[in-house]
Amino acid sequence: MKFNLTGYDIDNLLKKLYLKKIPLLNVEKASVNQVSFEIFDADEKRVKRYINNFKIKKTPKFIKRLPKIALVNLGLILGVFFGSIFFMFASNYTWKITVYGTKELSTNEIIEVLKQNGVSTGKINLKSSQDIEYILMNNYDRIAQVSVIKQGTHIIINISEKLVYVEEEYKPITAKYSGIITKINIITGTTNVHVGDFVNIGEVLVLPFNINSSGEKVSVKPIAEIEGKIYITNTISLSKKEKVLKRTGKSTTVYNYKFLNFNLFSGKNKNSFALFDFVSYNENITSIVPLKREVVTYYELDYAEIEHNFEEEKEELKQKALVSAQEMLPQYSKKLREKVTTTIIEDVMYACAVIEVTGFLNG
Repeated sequence: MKFNLTGYDIDNLLKKLYLKKIPLLNVEKASVNQVSFEIFDADEKRVKRYINNFKIKKTPKFIKRLPKIALVNLGLILGVFFGSIFFMFASNYTWKITVYGTKELSTNEIIEVLKQNGVSTGKINLKSSQDIEYILMNNYDRIAQVSVIKQGTHIIINISEKLVYVEEEYKPITAKYSGIITKINIITGTTNVHVGDFVNIGEVLVLPFNINSSGEKVSVKPIAEIEGKIYITNTISLSKKEKVLKRTGKSTTVYNYKFLNFNLFSGKNKNSFALFDFVSYNENITSIVPLKREVVTYYELDYAEIEHNFEEEKEELKQKALVSAQEMLPQYSKKLREKVTTTIIEDVMYACAVIEVTGFLNG
């Protein structure tokens, strides 16, 4: 609220209002007898009382409330107006499309088909949910059911695909071990062996089909338990004379200097051995800075011919053959007996370990 006053004792009036802690805004003194100022609406009655006490002629100019509110909040009013217009306009747009339930169908392909039929993001969409459902059902035979929900500018599509039966080609059950069959329990499939048969690794035990009442083959996944006596064999050899790599006694040491694991430089020595093995380690040169030296010692190797003593090494060879055979045993098997034999043929000794167990030939 603004006041324009004309009269005497203006200074005393302003001082009085100041002492009463009445905020005065935009105070302007045109002359000794004329002053104008603005106040908050809440202080109107107090100011009028002091004006009357001083008997000062007042010529208040009031700005009508409604136009003043409209003027002050013009930006807000315009924002609400244009925002309403934009909301009404933008609500017809599609800003997001989400597809659920696809397995074989491509989500990107579905969105592309909708785009070709006038339904895409960033554009006005006037098609109803039923229209979108018809587009999808008409373009895809694989769709059994489709449900479309429009939530504002978001289109949510739920798809249920038709089940497609594809006959699977099953593999037969084959023997993972060699042995004699003692028991056959077929759950699905057709047996290809009988009790008492000896089978080798890889031989077909159960075929992947059943025969129905009409004599037709029906493809099935074979499931069976084929038990038997399993024979695990392992053979290793040892030649009378053998060439082995041995150290010659010559060696050379190479130094590689490092700072924070970065190679700086190497020493003068180089490894020139054609065949060698080596030993390396790191050592700190100083504790002040992270400077290290890698020490690598190379040992020259050369082939040397040695002659084995079969009598002295026979038991060790037999034990190696047996240990290797034990590592080949099937799970959940029961050991019956084991035997290791040796044979010498043309300066070569062979150790053959045979372990007999009961277990499942198909693993």
